Amino acid sequence: MKTKLSKSSEIDVVVIGAGAAGLSASSELIKKGRSVLCVEAMNRIGGRCFTNHDIFGSPFDVGAHWLHNYSGNHIVQYGLRKNKKFTIYKIKEDILVYDGKKKVSPKHLVETINNIKEFKEKLLERNIVLNKDKKSYRDDVPFINQIPKKLKDNKWFQTAHLTLGACLAGVDFDKYTIIDEKLNYEHLGENDGFVKEGYGTLLADLRKEVQVSLNTEVREIKWNGKGVVLETNQGTIKAKYCIVTVSIEILRLGKIKFIPSLPIEKYEAFDGITLGTYNHITLKLKKKFYENFEIQPDTYFFSKVEKNSIPPKGFFGSLRLHKSNLSYFDVGGQFAKDLEEEGHDASVDFVLNSLRSIFGSNFDQYFIKAHATSWGKNKYTMGSYSSARPGKSHLRNVLKLPVGDRIYFAGEATSTNYGTVHGADTSGKEVVNELLSALI
Repeated sequence: MKTKLSKSSEIDVVVIGAGAAGLSASSELIKKGRSVLCVEAMNRIGGRCFTNHDIFGSPFDVGAHWLHNYSGNHIVQYGLRKNKKFTIYKIKEDILVYDGKKKVSPKHLVETINNIKEFKEKLLERNIVLNKDKKSYRDDVPFINQIPKKLKDNKWFQTAHLTLGACLAGVDFDKYTIIDEKLNYEHLGENDGFVKEGYGTLLADLRKEVQVSLNTEVREIKWNGKGVVLETNQGTIKAKYCIVTVSIEILRLGKIKFIPSLPIEKYEAFDGITLGTYNHITLKLKKKFYENFEIQPDTYFFSKVEKNSIPPKGFFGSLRLHKSNLSYFDVGGQFAKDLEEEGHDASVDFVLNSLRSIFGSNFDQYFIKAHATSWGKNKYTMGSYSSARPGKSHLRNVLKLPVGDRIYFAGEATSTNYGTVHGADTSGKEVVNELLSALI
């Protein structure tokens, strides 16, 4: 999987980034018989899909974990064919809900979640209407402004808001627009699933034939002559074409400089398609905790978020993952950003204090170890996954467009399954087909 930076003559394509999209694009180019060099700034592959085995002594997905669109996810299908190596299954979705210290029926929370979903679906069924500027759309506005007051006054609304906004879209409803989904997301399958060995492990196995030059940071892409010239910390790379798969936030912040500058609409797209924040605060707990509270494997866990908590300050729990002692307590949106700023210990303390208030002060007797991710502070990603700013949903199409017939773009932010690993993977294959078709 690892390789040294090529010092040979000009290659066909250099792929920037060894996440799902970059690995997929590189794999497809290899299959098509093209010379390709995949470079990655980090010291590992996988990007935002990476499984760590050291932190807890068992597979732990630091980033992507959910096998979304389970029935139509091609990476799932690959893993199922490799059933001697991977344990892949659809989630049953058992739900555990607490209101303070009291365990309550999930009925009212589920009803509130479904009411928000149904309201959103009614909006999505409306015809898309262009505004006078012929670019933006009538309903491309903050979703929070569209939700009826009666629904927002529901005492379970902020818990549902956390679930469907911060811990799904990576942004709160004031920064979320349903038109992004209407224009840019294709539902390929139903349900979610897990892979016991880790999504990052599965992705690495899928793309094991790809050689990657690690610790190679691209700083400039020059395209004012023939082909492209990449200036990196490891030297200069010349290629006929390049495929850029880095996080949209890296592009927005100008971490890679383009010479000459790209067309202005590309920079507008970099700014309009932002990255949301979604982090795992993971606890390793003693088996006795799960036994004493009769918690089944892969149980969804909710603790009611108070109405006046804006943005919603809470977590979405996935307890006893894969029958292990690990539980994720996920945070997202502005609250996740705030916790990141306070630091790792503050994130862990938030969850521990919440669990003490629910299960009692003696909860600490079950605690073994904790770890909190901070994707917004990762200098190679600067966030978790993409979400169009209200009024900017149309810019995903601009983001996909190649420049100068030699610079191409792929990644989850360009995909019709944005925010997913299989979407990023598909975008890598699609961009290669687009590149090669332009040569015919």
